[in-house]
Amino acid sequence: MPLLDANFLKQITRFQIRSENVFRGKFKGERRGLNRGASVEFADYRTYELGDDLRHIDWNVYARLDRLFLKLFNAEEDLPIFILIDNSTSMDFGQPTKLECAKRVGAALSYIGLISFDRVSVYTFSDQLNPIVPATYGKAQFPKVSQGIEGIAVGAETHLTACLQRFLTETKGHGVGIIISDFWDMDGYETSIKRLLSRSFDLTLIHLLSDEEIHPRLSGELQLADAETGQSKEITVNEQALMGYTERLNAFCENLKRYCLNRGVTYIRMNQQTPIEQFILRDLRQSGFI
Repeated sequence: MPLLDANFLKQITRFQIRSENVFRGKFKGERRGLNRGASVEFADYRTYELGDDLRHIDWNVYARLDRLFLKLFNAEEDLPIFILIDNSTSMDFGQPTKLECAKRVGAALSYIGLISFDRVSVYTFSDQLNPIVPATYGKAQFPKVSQGIEGIAVGAETHLTACLQRFLTETKGHGVGIIISDFWDMDGYETSIKRLLSRSFDLTLIHLLSDEEIHPRLSGELQLADAETGQSKEITVNEQALMGYTERLNAFCENLKRYCLNRGVTYIRMNQQTPIEQFILRDLRQSGFI
């Protein structure tokens, strides 16, 4: 079964990932520069594909050749988009798992980037950084991208700072960075975000939590084990313990959100049980990300 069905792909064809920054593209694309009044010079044609904006068709060429071509302009460039998916052990939780949900979000955002002729790269991170999809361009490449994302397996424990440092070392330039993670890392997230911002990345954090984490349904005398470290602890789960847990979880989420907003980073929280259609078509649109 594919990560995304054909009907949903049709629904998101009209969207584009927004960026407040202008990045120098590598290929001709369809993204207009943000500078008002900048000259837009004709550069080339490309063949029309289903879903393309009809406003860009050159009807004079169609009248002569009976074929549809789109006009491209020098001011329209591709946007480098880097999607980083957390595949650590803690993401293998919930039903469906957070990792399965992250794959679907990553696939949807990849599709939106590809249909806009942006350059899409996909990585996973846990104890190490792994490139899943190298810089890819064009809607025709989506099946290959989707297959790569679908094949992502669960890794080891989270080392966010080390993985993103390696990402910066191996990546030239900058662009839009999208991190999909639960952000459960004993070393924190602050250093990672600072380093990406220092390279002028336009960052968006999708904070993915399972419903079981948000609303735990536990009670009694239990022995809980950390999914990543294996460390266990005996606890008594009662109403007071659950209230304390909820307060700490909310504080963690609020601190991460505030840290992002204070630095111009887009923060979007997602429950793993939220349907992908609702998250993309409602939540991401309302956030202004697409």
